[in-house]
Amino acid sequence: MEGLTAAGQTTGAGQVAAALEVLGVRHVFAIASIHNLPILRELRARGAVEIVGMRHEQAAVHAADGYARVTGSLGVALVSTGPGTANAMGGLYEASFASSRVLLITGQVESAYLGRGRGYIHEAEGQGDMLRAVCRTVSLARRAGDLGAEVLRLARDVLTGRPQPAALEIPIDLQRAPAEEPELAAPRIPRDDVDDKAAGEAARLLAGARRPLVWAGGGVTSAGASAELAALAEAAQAPVVTSREGRGALPEDHPLCLGAFPALEPLRSYVEAADVVLAVGTRFQMYSTDSWRLRLPGDLIHLDVDPSVIGRAYPARLALAGDARRGLAQIARRLDEHAVPDRSGLLAEAQAARAAARERIGAEMGPDHEAICASIRRHLPRNGVVVRDATVPAYVWGDRVLPILAPRTSIRPTAAGIGPGLPLAMGAAVGSGAPVVLIQGDGGFMLSAGELAAAAQIGAQVVVCLFNDRGYGVLREIIRDSYGGYAGAAGDVDLATPDFTALAASFGIAARPVADAETFDAEFAAAVARPGPTLLDIDLTALSPIRR
Repeated sequence: MEGLTAAGQTTGAGQVAAALEVLGVRHVFAIASIHNLPILRELRARGAVEIVGMRHEQAAVHAADGYARVTGSLGVALVSTGPGTANAMGGLYEASFASSRVLLITGQVESAYLGRGRGYIHEAEGQGDMLRAVCRTVSLARRAGDLGAEVLRLARDVLTGRPQPAALEIPIDLQRAPAEEPELAAPRIPRDDVDDKAAGEAARLLAGARRPLVWAGGGVTSAGASAELAALAEAAQAPVVTSREGRGALPEDHPLCLGAFPALEPLRSYVEAADVVLAVGTRFQMYSTDSWRLRLPGDLIHLDVDPSVIGRAYPARLALAGDARRGLAQIARRLDEHAVPDRSGLLAEAQAARAAARERIGAEMGPDHEAICASIRRHLPRNGVVVRDATVPAYVWGDRVLPILAPRTSIRPTAAGIGPGLPLAMGAAVGSGAPVVLIQGDGGFMLSAGELAAAAQIGAQVVVCLFNDRGYGVLREIIRDSYGGYAGAAGDVDLATPDFTALAASFGIAARPVADAETFDAEFAAAVARPGPTLLDIDLTALSPIRR
């Protein structure tokens, strides 16, 4: 009964494909398996959705996550049941932590064997419970004719409110089973206004403040609210600090943008002196708040689409639950009712504090890293995407001072896990169509080095800046500074590493060794102009040291 061609007829897999088309999905990141081949075949036959083949299920989800972050649309990963879905869990954990719009579609064993515990291949009776640990919604399909509607239902859930991953399990027999061609319509995604009285009170507080400040989190970018953020900040003449996830919500060359290091002196003192803070789309995570030791004023206005995060880290005088884009626009409109005083002196003070804090980071970076940071920004186009893995250069300068000049061009593993950098960057390259630079260490890179094969195959324009010190540099620092060293520590953090240049070249990827800032500048400029992937193996030990 497979592959029905009669008018009005399809299969369960056809319903899935039709739903993805209705949703406007253009790419699916996939690992082929006996438990998803009907869906892959249907997608290939229809041709509206491009399949991006990855090499590991965790990487497929990371790539869908990176795609979702740069596009603001649904990122879809297609994997296999059992071991394949277990492999995907790390990617789903990161997507959940990052509030990313990711839908996982996975197989399941044939319905007749489901839940029997008889050892059927790839059997996973507890798969749904496992997925619920990192997904807001998990569904196990029961009828082929319901698959299209179920994909739409899950997608609507992912895209509504604070984004969270969802997962759909589809038994293989339902993928093959005959079904009617579905009549589907794209779901309407609600965007909630904030209470207008509360918006008016927020405007009054901002207009009357002596030292107003805006704190922009990742929710601003997620909501597509960058223009509204700029309009409000300009109307209120209020400087803007961002969390690390909020970088690019206001371009960092905007005169009101103070950057993403609010807990670093002297900018910290400026932030703590604010008398009214409007926080938008943020949970006030650990790094930006110095583990919540940063002080914020009593007049905190907190706007978030998820009301449960308001007041969780800092008490809010005024809670505004609703969409960041609509809420910012409402407050800005109500600002027209008030006379906003001239705050040019305050803005000059803010920029001076930012410059002094940036100078402190520059002293940590040393001259070679300063030069490399400048090279990246000079040669990367304004819409180029910056992806950072968890590594020392990212912590010191990639996450904080490498300028981010447009929304949706800054990605890091929000949960601070090492390894997802390359697949995140690949998804970002597919979604943005722009060059992507990846800042990653050698230890983290080895967790996804196999994706070099996928990057070469799809021609992803990713420039891998691999900072290589042949080990876990962060852990070396922690062992030295917090444990005073211990016997055998080198065996825990020093790593046997391959010749990364030769490894990349074996996949047909352009690869160059780099040992100084001048060579980096020339090679990075060439890499950005190259259509496919490039790997720059940077000898971290040859550069002037980072001093934290």
